Amino acid sequence: MVKTLVFMRTHIITKGVIDEFLKLQNSSEYDCILFIDNHKKIIPDKMLESNDPVQCLNFFNDKVKNVKCFLFDEDIFKSLNLPYYAAKNKNKSLSNVMWYCADYAFYAIKKYFPNYDYYWHFDYDVFCNGSSYEPFFNRYNGTKADLIVSNLASLSIDSDWFWLKKTDWIYSQNKTKYISFFPIVRLSSDAVDFLFAKRIEMSEVFSKICKNKNNRWLNCELFVPTELLNNGFTGLKLDECVRFSPNYDLNEDRVFEVPDNKIYHPVKGNYELSIANLNKKIKNLTKYKLSLFGYDIGFYIVKKR
Repeated sequence: MVKTLVFMRTHIITKGVIDEFLKLQNSSEYDCILFIDNHKKIIPDKMLESNDPVQCLNFFNDKVKNVKCFLFDEDIFKSLNLPYYAAKNKNKSLSNVMWYCADYAFYAIKKYFPNYDYYWHFDYDVFCNGSSYEPFFNRYNGTKADLIVSNLASLSIDSDWFWLKKTDWIYSQNKTKYISFFPIVRLSSDAVDFLFAKRIEMSEVFSKICKNKNNRWLNCELFVPTELLNNGFTGLKLDECVRFSPNYDLNEDRVFEVPDNKIYHPVKGNYELSIANLNKKIKNLTKYKLSLFGYDIGFYIVKKR
């Protein structure tokens, strides 16, 4: 029997994120894991029963219970011996590294959950505008493709795609290169192993030239499809993910007036709503000036409505 693991990767915990994860979990018989980037301790130690990175946690004052989580942190990253590069070679932010190299999450997941044939990855800001992901999963249950990803296509030899720049240290101009879009990705177990070995192999070359600003570590949306499709693996374009600029704060209330069963990305972050609320408060402030001991002191009070 084919075994599949689904994981949603997040660096924030909100009602919208947890609700979407539960929707994923309830949409199929697949095992589901909430992959939490916890290197900034968004899950405090007091919530944990042990040092085990795999734990079942409760959220929102135990209103949501027994969510199976994988707590990713700096120690786990170091144990993989993966190169610490992002868009800028000297970048030391693990958050940026994991964003730029989203395939790294697969290698961590497979290390702790090795006995699966396929691995589905969902970003935290993916939203299914319907009650279930079941129709989505049903479309791909029978396919044996090693890679399923949005926007999968070959690039023209004169492509000016941003992530291609500064990659000629490893990819010649004549090499067939591919583009992809990573909010939802499925990889076969063999593909994960192959890509992990390739990252390690390339890092040995790149470490010798990374000080040169004209060289850039490969972004996952270029690296993954290019390496797989040039080395005998199979790929399939995923058409369901709709990229859009929302007018709603879907991280808290992920709902449209009319469910259309489409999958959207990215949903709007909480920080954008916070900025909007802050702007409203600023508009309700009135500035005054007070002279005291020869100095002008500026201060604000809230306007009366």
